[in-house]
Amino acid sequence: MKFFLTASLIASATAFAPNCAAPKATALNAGIQETIAGLQGPEEFWGAEGVLLGHEEADIKGYDNFTTLAAALTANNIDLTGADYTILAPSDSAIAAHVAAGGEEITADVLKYHVILGKKTIDELNTDQTTLQGGTLTSYRKFRKNWLDNAIVGLKSEGPSKSSNWPADVEADNGIIHGIDSVLIPGAYTGSR
Repeated sequence: MKFFLTASLIASATAFAPNCAAPKATALNAGIQETIAGLQGPEEFWGAEGVLLGHEEADIKGYDNFTTLAAALTANNIDLTGADYTILAPSDSAIAAHVAAGGEEITADVLKYHVILGKKTIDELNTDQTTLQGGTLTSYRKFRKNWLDNAIVGLKSEGPSKSSNWPADVEADNGIIHGIDSVLIPGAYTGSR
């Protein structure tokens, strides 16, 4: 009986004891381009047009994605497998709005302007960043948000608002992805900090 009681106490004590061994690092099994292709972006709400269809304005209609960016990276032969990268990823709706406004064509240079060498979390993007294209993204803080050129990096809803949450610090095997709401064009930002 004493043996059973002792064994029970030891078993229950070790069940709640912290594990002494460090967890084994594992691969995420997806490179940065594959992760972008499957990444779910911010919520899209029905808005006023949803009322006529029986939905509340604040109901979620679906999610924006990053498939246009993933396809453009592939079509322009941009290889993101040789090192660790940080991608500032404009969503499908951001690219569509850029094209609809008559914006500059999405070329390899424009795409490389969204790529920073090395894995950088959102907290590390508070200084100017050199891009794979060779240009520099200007960092500044405005409206209590971190900006690079004309884009808010990783926008999050604050308070009771119904604004969208943009993905940030999304890890891939060889990089980190941050969603942005606009297309960045080399040399287009001329504003102040």
